[in-house]
Amino acid sequence: MAECPQVINALPPDFSAGRLISHIVQMDAEGSPDVDCLAAHYNKQYVVPAPFSLNAQYYYNHRANHFLRRSAYDSAFHYTRLALKCDSILSDSFYLATDLGLLANIHLMKGEFDKSINYYEQSLSVLNPRKHPANALSLLSNLGVAYLKTDYYETAMQYFRQALEYGQYADTPYGRRSRHVTLLNIGIIHKKQEDFPQAIQAFHSLLDTARLYEYPYLSYLAHFNIAQVYRQTGSEKNFLSHLDTAWNVAIEHDFNQHYLLTESISHAHEQKNWKKFIDYLEKYRTYYEEDELKCDPEWAIWNSRLLLEYNTEPAQALFLLSEGLNCIDFYTEDALDLYALRSEVFQKLGSYKKALENLTKSKVISDSLARRTNLRILADATTSYRVAEYQQMLDQKEKEKAWLRKRANYTNALALGLGAVLLLISFLFYFYRQKMQYKKEALEARRRQLETLNKSKQEELARQKQRLLTQSVQSSQLKAKVLDACERYRRNSAMLTRKVEMAFNEQPVWENFLLDFNQNYPGFIDRILQEYPDTSKRQLQYVVLIALGFSNQEISDMLFVTPGGVEKAKSRLARQFQINDKRRLSQEIMNLFFRSRQEQ
Repeated sequence: MAECPQVINALPPDFSAGRLISHIVQMDAEGSPDVDCLAAHYNKQYVVPAPFSLNAQYYYNHRANHFLRRSAYDSAFHYTRLALKCDSILSDSFYLATDLGLLANIHLMKGEFDKSINYYEQSLSVLNPRKHPANALSLLSNLGVAYLKTDYYETAMQYFRQALEYGQYADTPYGRRSRHVTLLNIGIIHKKQEDFPQAIQAFHSLLDTARLYEYPYLSYLAHFNIAQVYRQTGSEKNFLSHLDTAWNVAIEHDFNQHYLLTESISHAHEQKNWKKFIDYLEKYRTYYEEDELKCDPEWAIWNSRLLLEYNTEPAQALFLLSEGLNCIDFYTEDALDLYALRSEVFQKLGSYKKALENLTKSKVISDSLARRTNLRILADATTSYRVAEYQQMLDQKEKEKAWLRKRANYTNALALGLGAVLLLISFLFYFYRQKMQYKKEALEARRRQLETLNKSKQEELARQKQRLLTQSVQSSQLKAKVLDACERYRRNSAMLTRKVEMAFNEQPVWENFLLDFNQNYPGFIDRILQEYPDTSKRQLQYVVLIALGFSNQEISDMLFVTPGGVEKAKSRLARQFQINDKRRLSQEIMNLFFRSRQEQ
């Protein structure tokens, strides 16, 4: 093993707690000697500062598994209890189920099957198997093993089948291994129930799987169990073929050969092949210490048969059998075999009374085991029925949960839909209010604008009214002046004619008149000449008189023309001003007159 500081310094600097514990687990699986050093480093860095954190839980779980693989059950118990304490603080059902399963594994390894069954059931009660199918597979498979160890075959079979149901969803190396172990145990149950065709089928499927995934240990177990089945069915050739194959795989990969040795020794005794029997028995001796062999009932029985049947040393055989009986319980199958063999030895020695006593004890044990078997079968059927009922209850609860989840999904969808509709309505109502507010504001602005415009129009109308009034007064005054002039010169027509001609026909007087007109009404004559530049001086006189509001008769009197001449002059002006109706001429000229005054 490398020095501990060197191992720690070799770690990448960015290693987090999760990556470090995964690295430690991997090294432990590979059998690295640096595991304890790294575990101590992890403990110092992450566990000591926070002894009941999630990082500490990882550490306790790993150490418990580490000591369980080495059969250090007290240490495994210690770390499992610490992990369970972390689970109670963290309140995580997955880790709680894992650590309860670990505690059940410890009891299973110690042979305390009732306790292991209790903890497995507790673990399954807190685990969500749909969410963690690999863990459900492992727990159900181990629970089936616990029932298998207690000969509850039907109950074990039910749990194994449940495990396989979850196994199809656990396509990981760990899940595949658990699934294969479960198939192996199913084959073993068929073998114990003497359903040999089903057992052969199960074990052969394991051989195919072992070749596919290159699992030599699985191949070894499959060949060994197939050999046992063929031995029970009396197929000697097939038995030896598979037994030899199992031996070759075990030797090649250095697997434990205990079961192969016991099977080979038993077969050699049946065949009375004492040479092989002695060779296998000697090989069996090399696997165990002398103290372990003293309390091994199989070793005592095989050596006693060798001494009794081959070496003819019944006294030595009797000594070995007595030592074996001192180490085992009375009501066991090993005790039954030992007392039956002791009865044979006493018969060989001629001690028939002791032979009868031992035969009676073996009969008592046999009856007790038969009763226990019958009770086990009844209990197995009851437990199997209870498990089936429990499974039906779980299925019913699962259906109810699924229905509740479905109803909750529908309710949530409906609530979301209603919420979306209400939200949409709220948005529409908001936008509608905003739009109406904008319209209201626009209408209010338009109202104020119209009020302002109306006020300005009213002011303009007032001004126009004032101007018209002023123009009317001025026109009346001009008309009065003209009429006064006409009245004053009525009797002297010649003088009137000269005055009119002087006013409208002589150039200087006309220009003076225009100057006076422009001073009183500026812009009008300029606008007429600008818009209608072809207007003659005579036409301009008509325009001025029309603008001042004189009638046709008054114009004819002032210009010394007939009223018909005035009409003709107006018709020519209408054509020149592009007015279709000469009746509109006076109105248009008056409008131009008023507009020119407004602009000023």
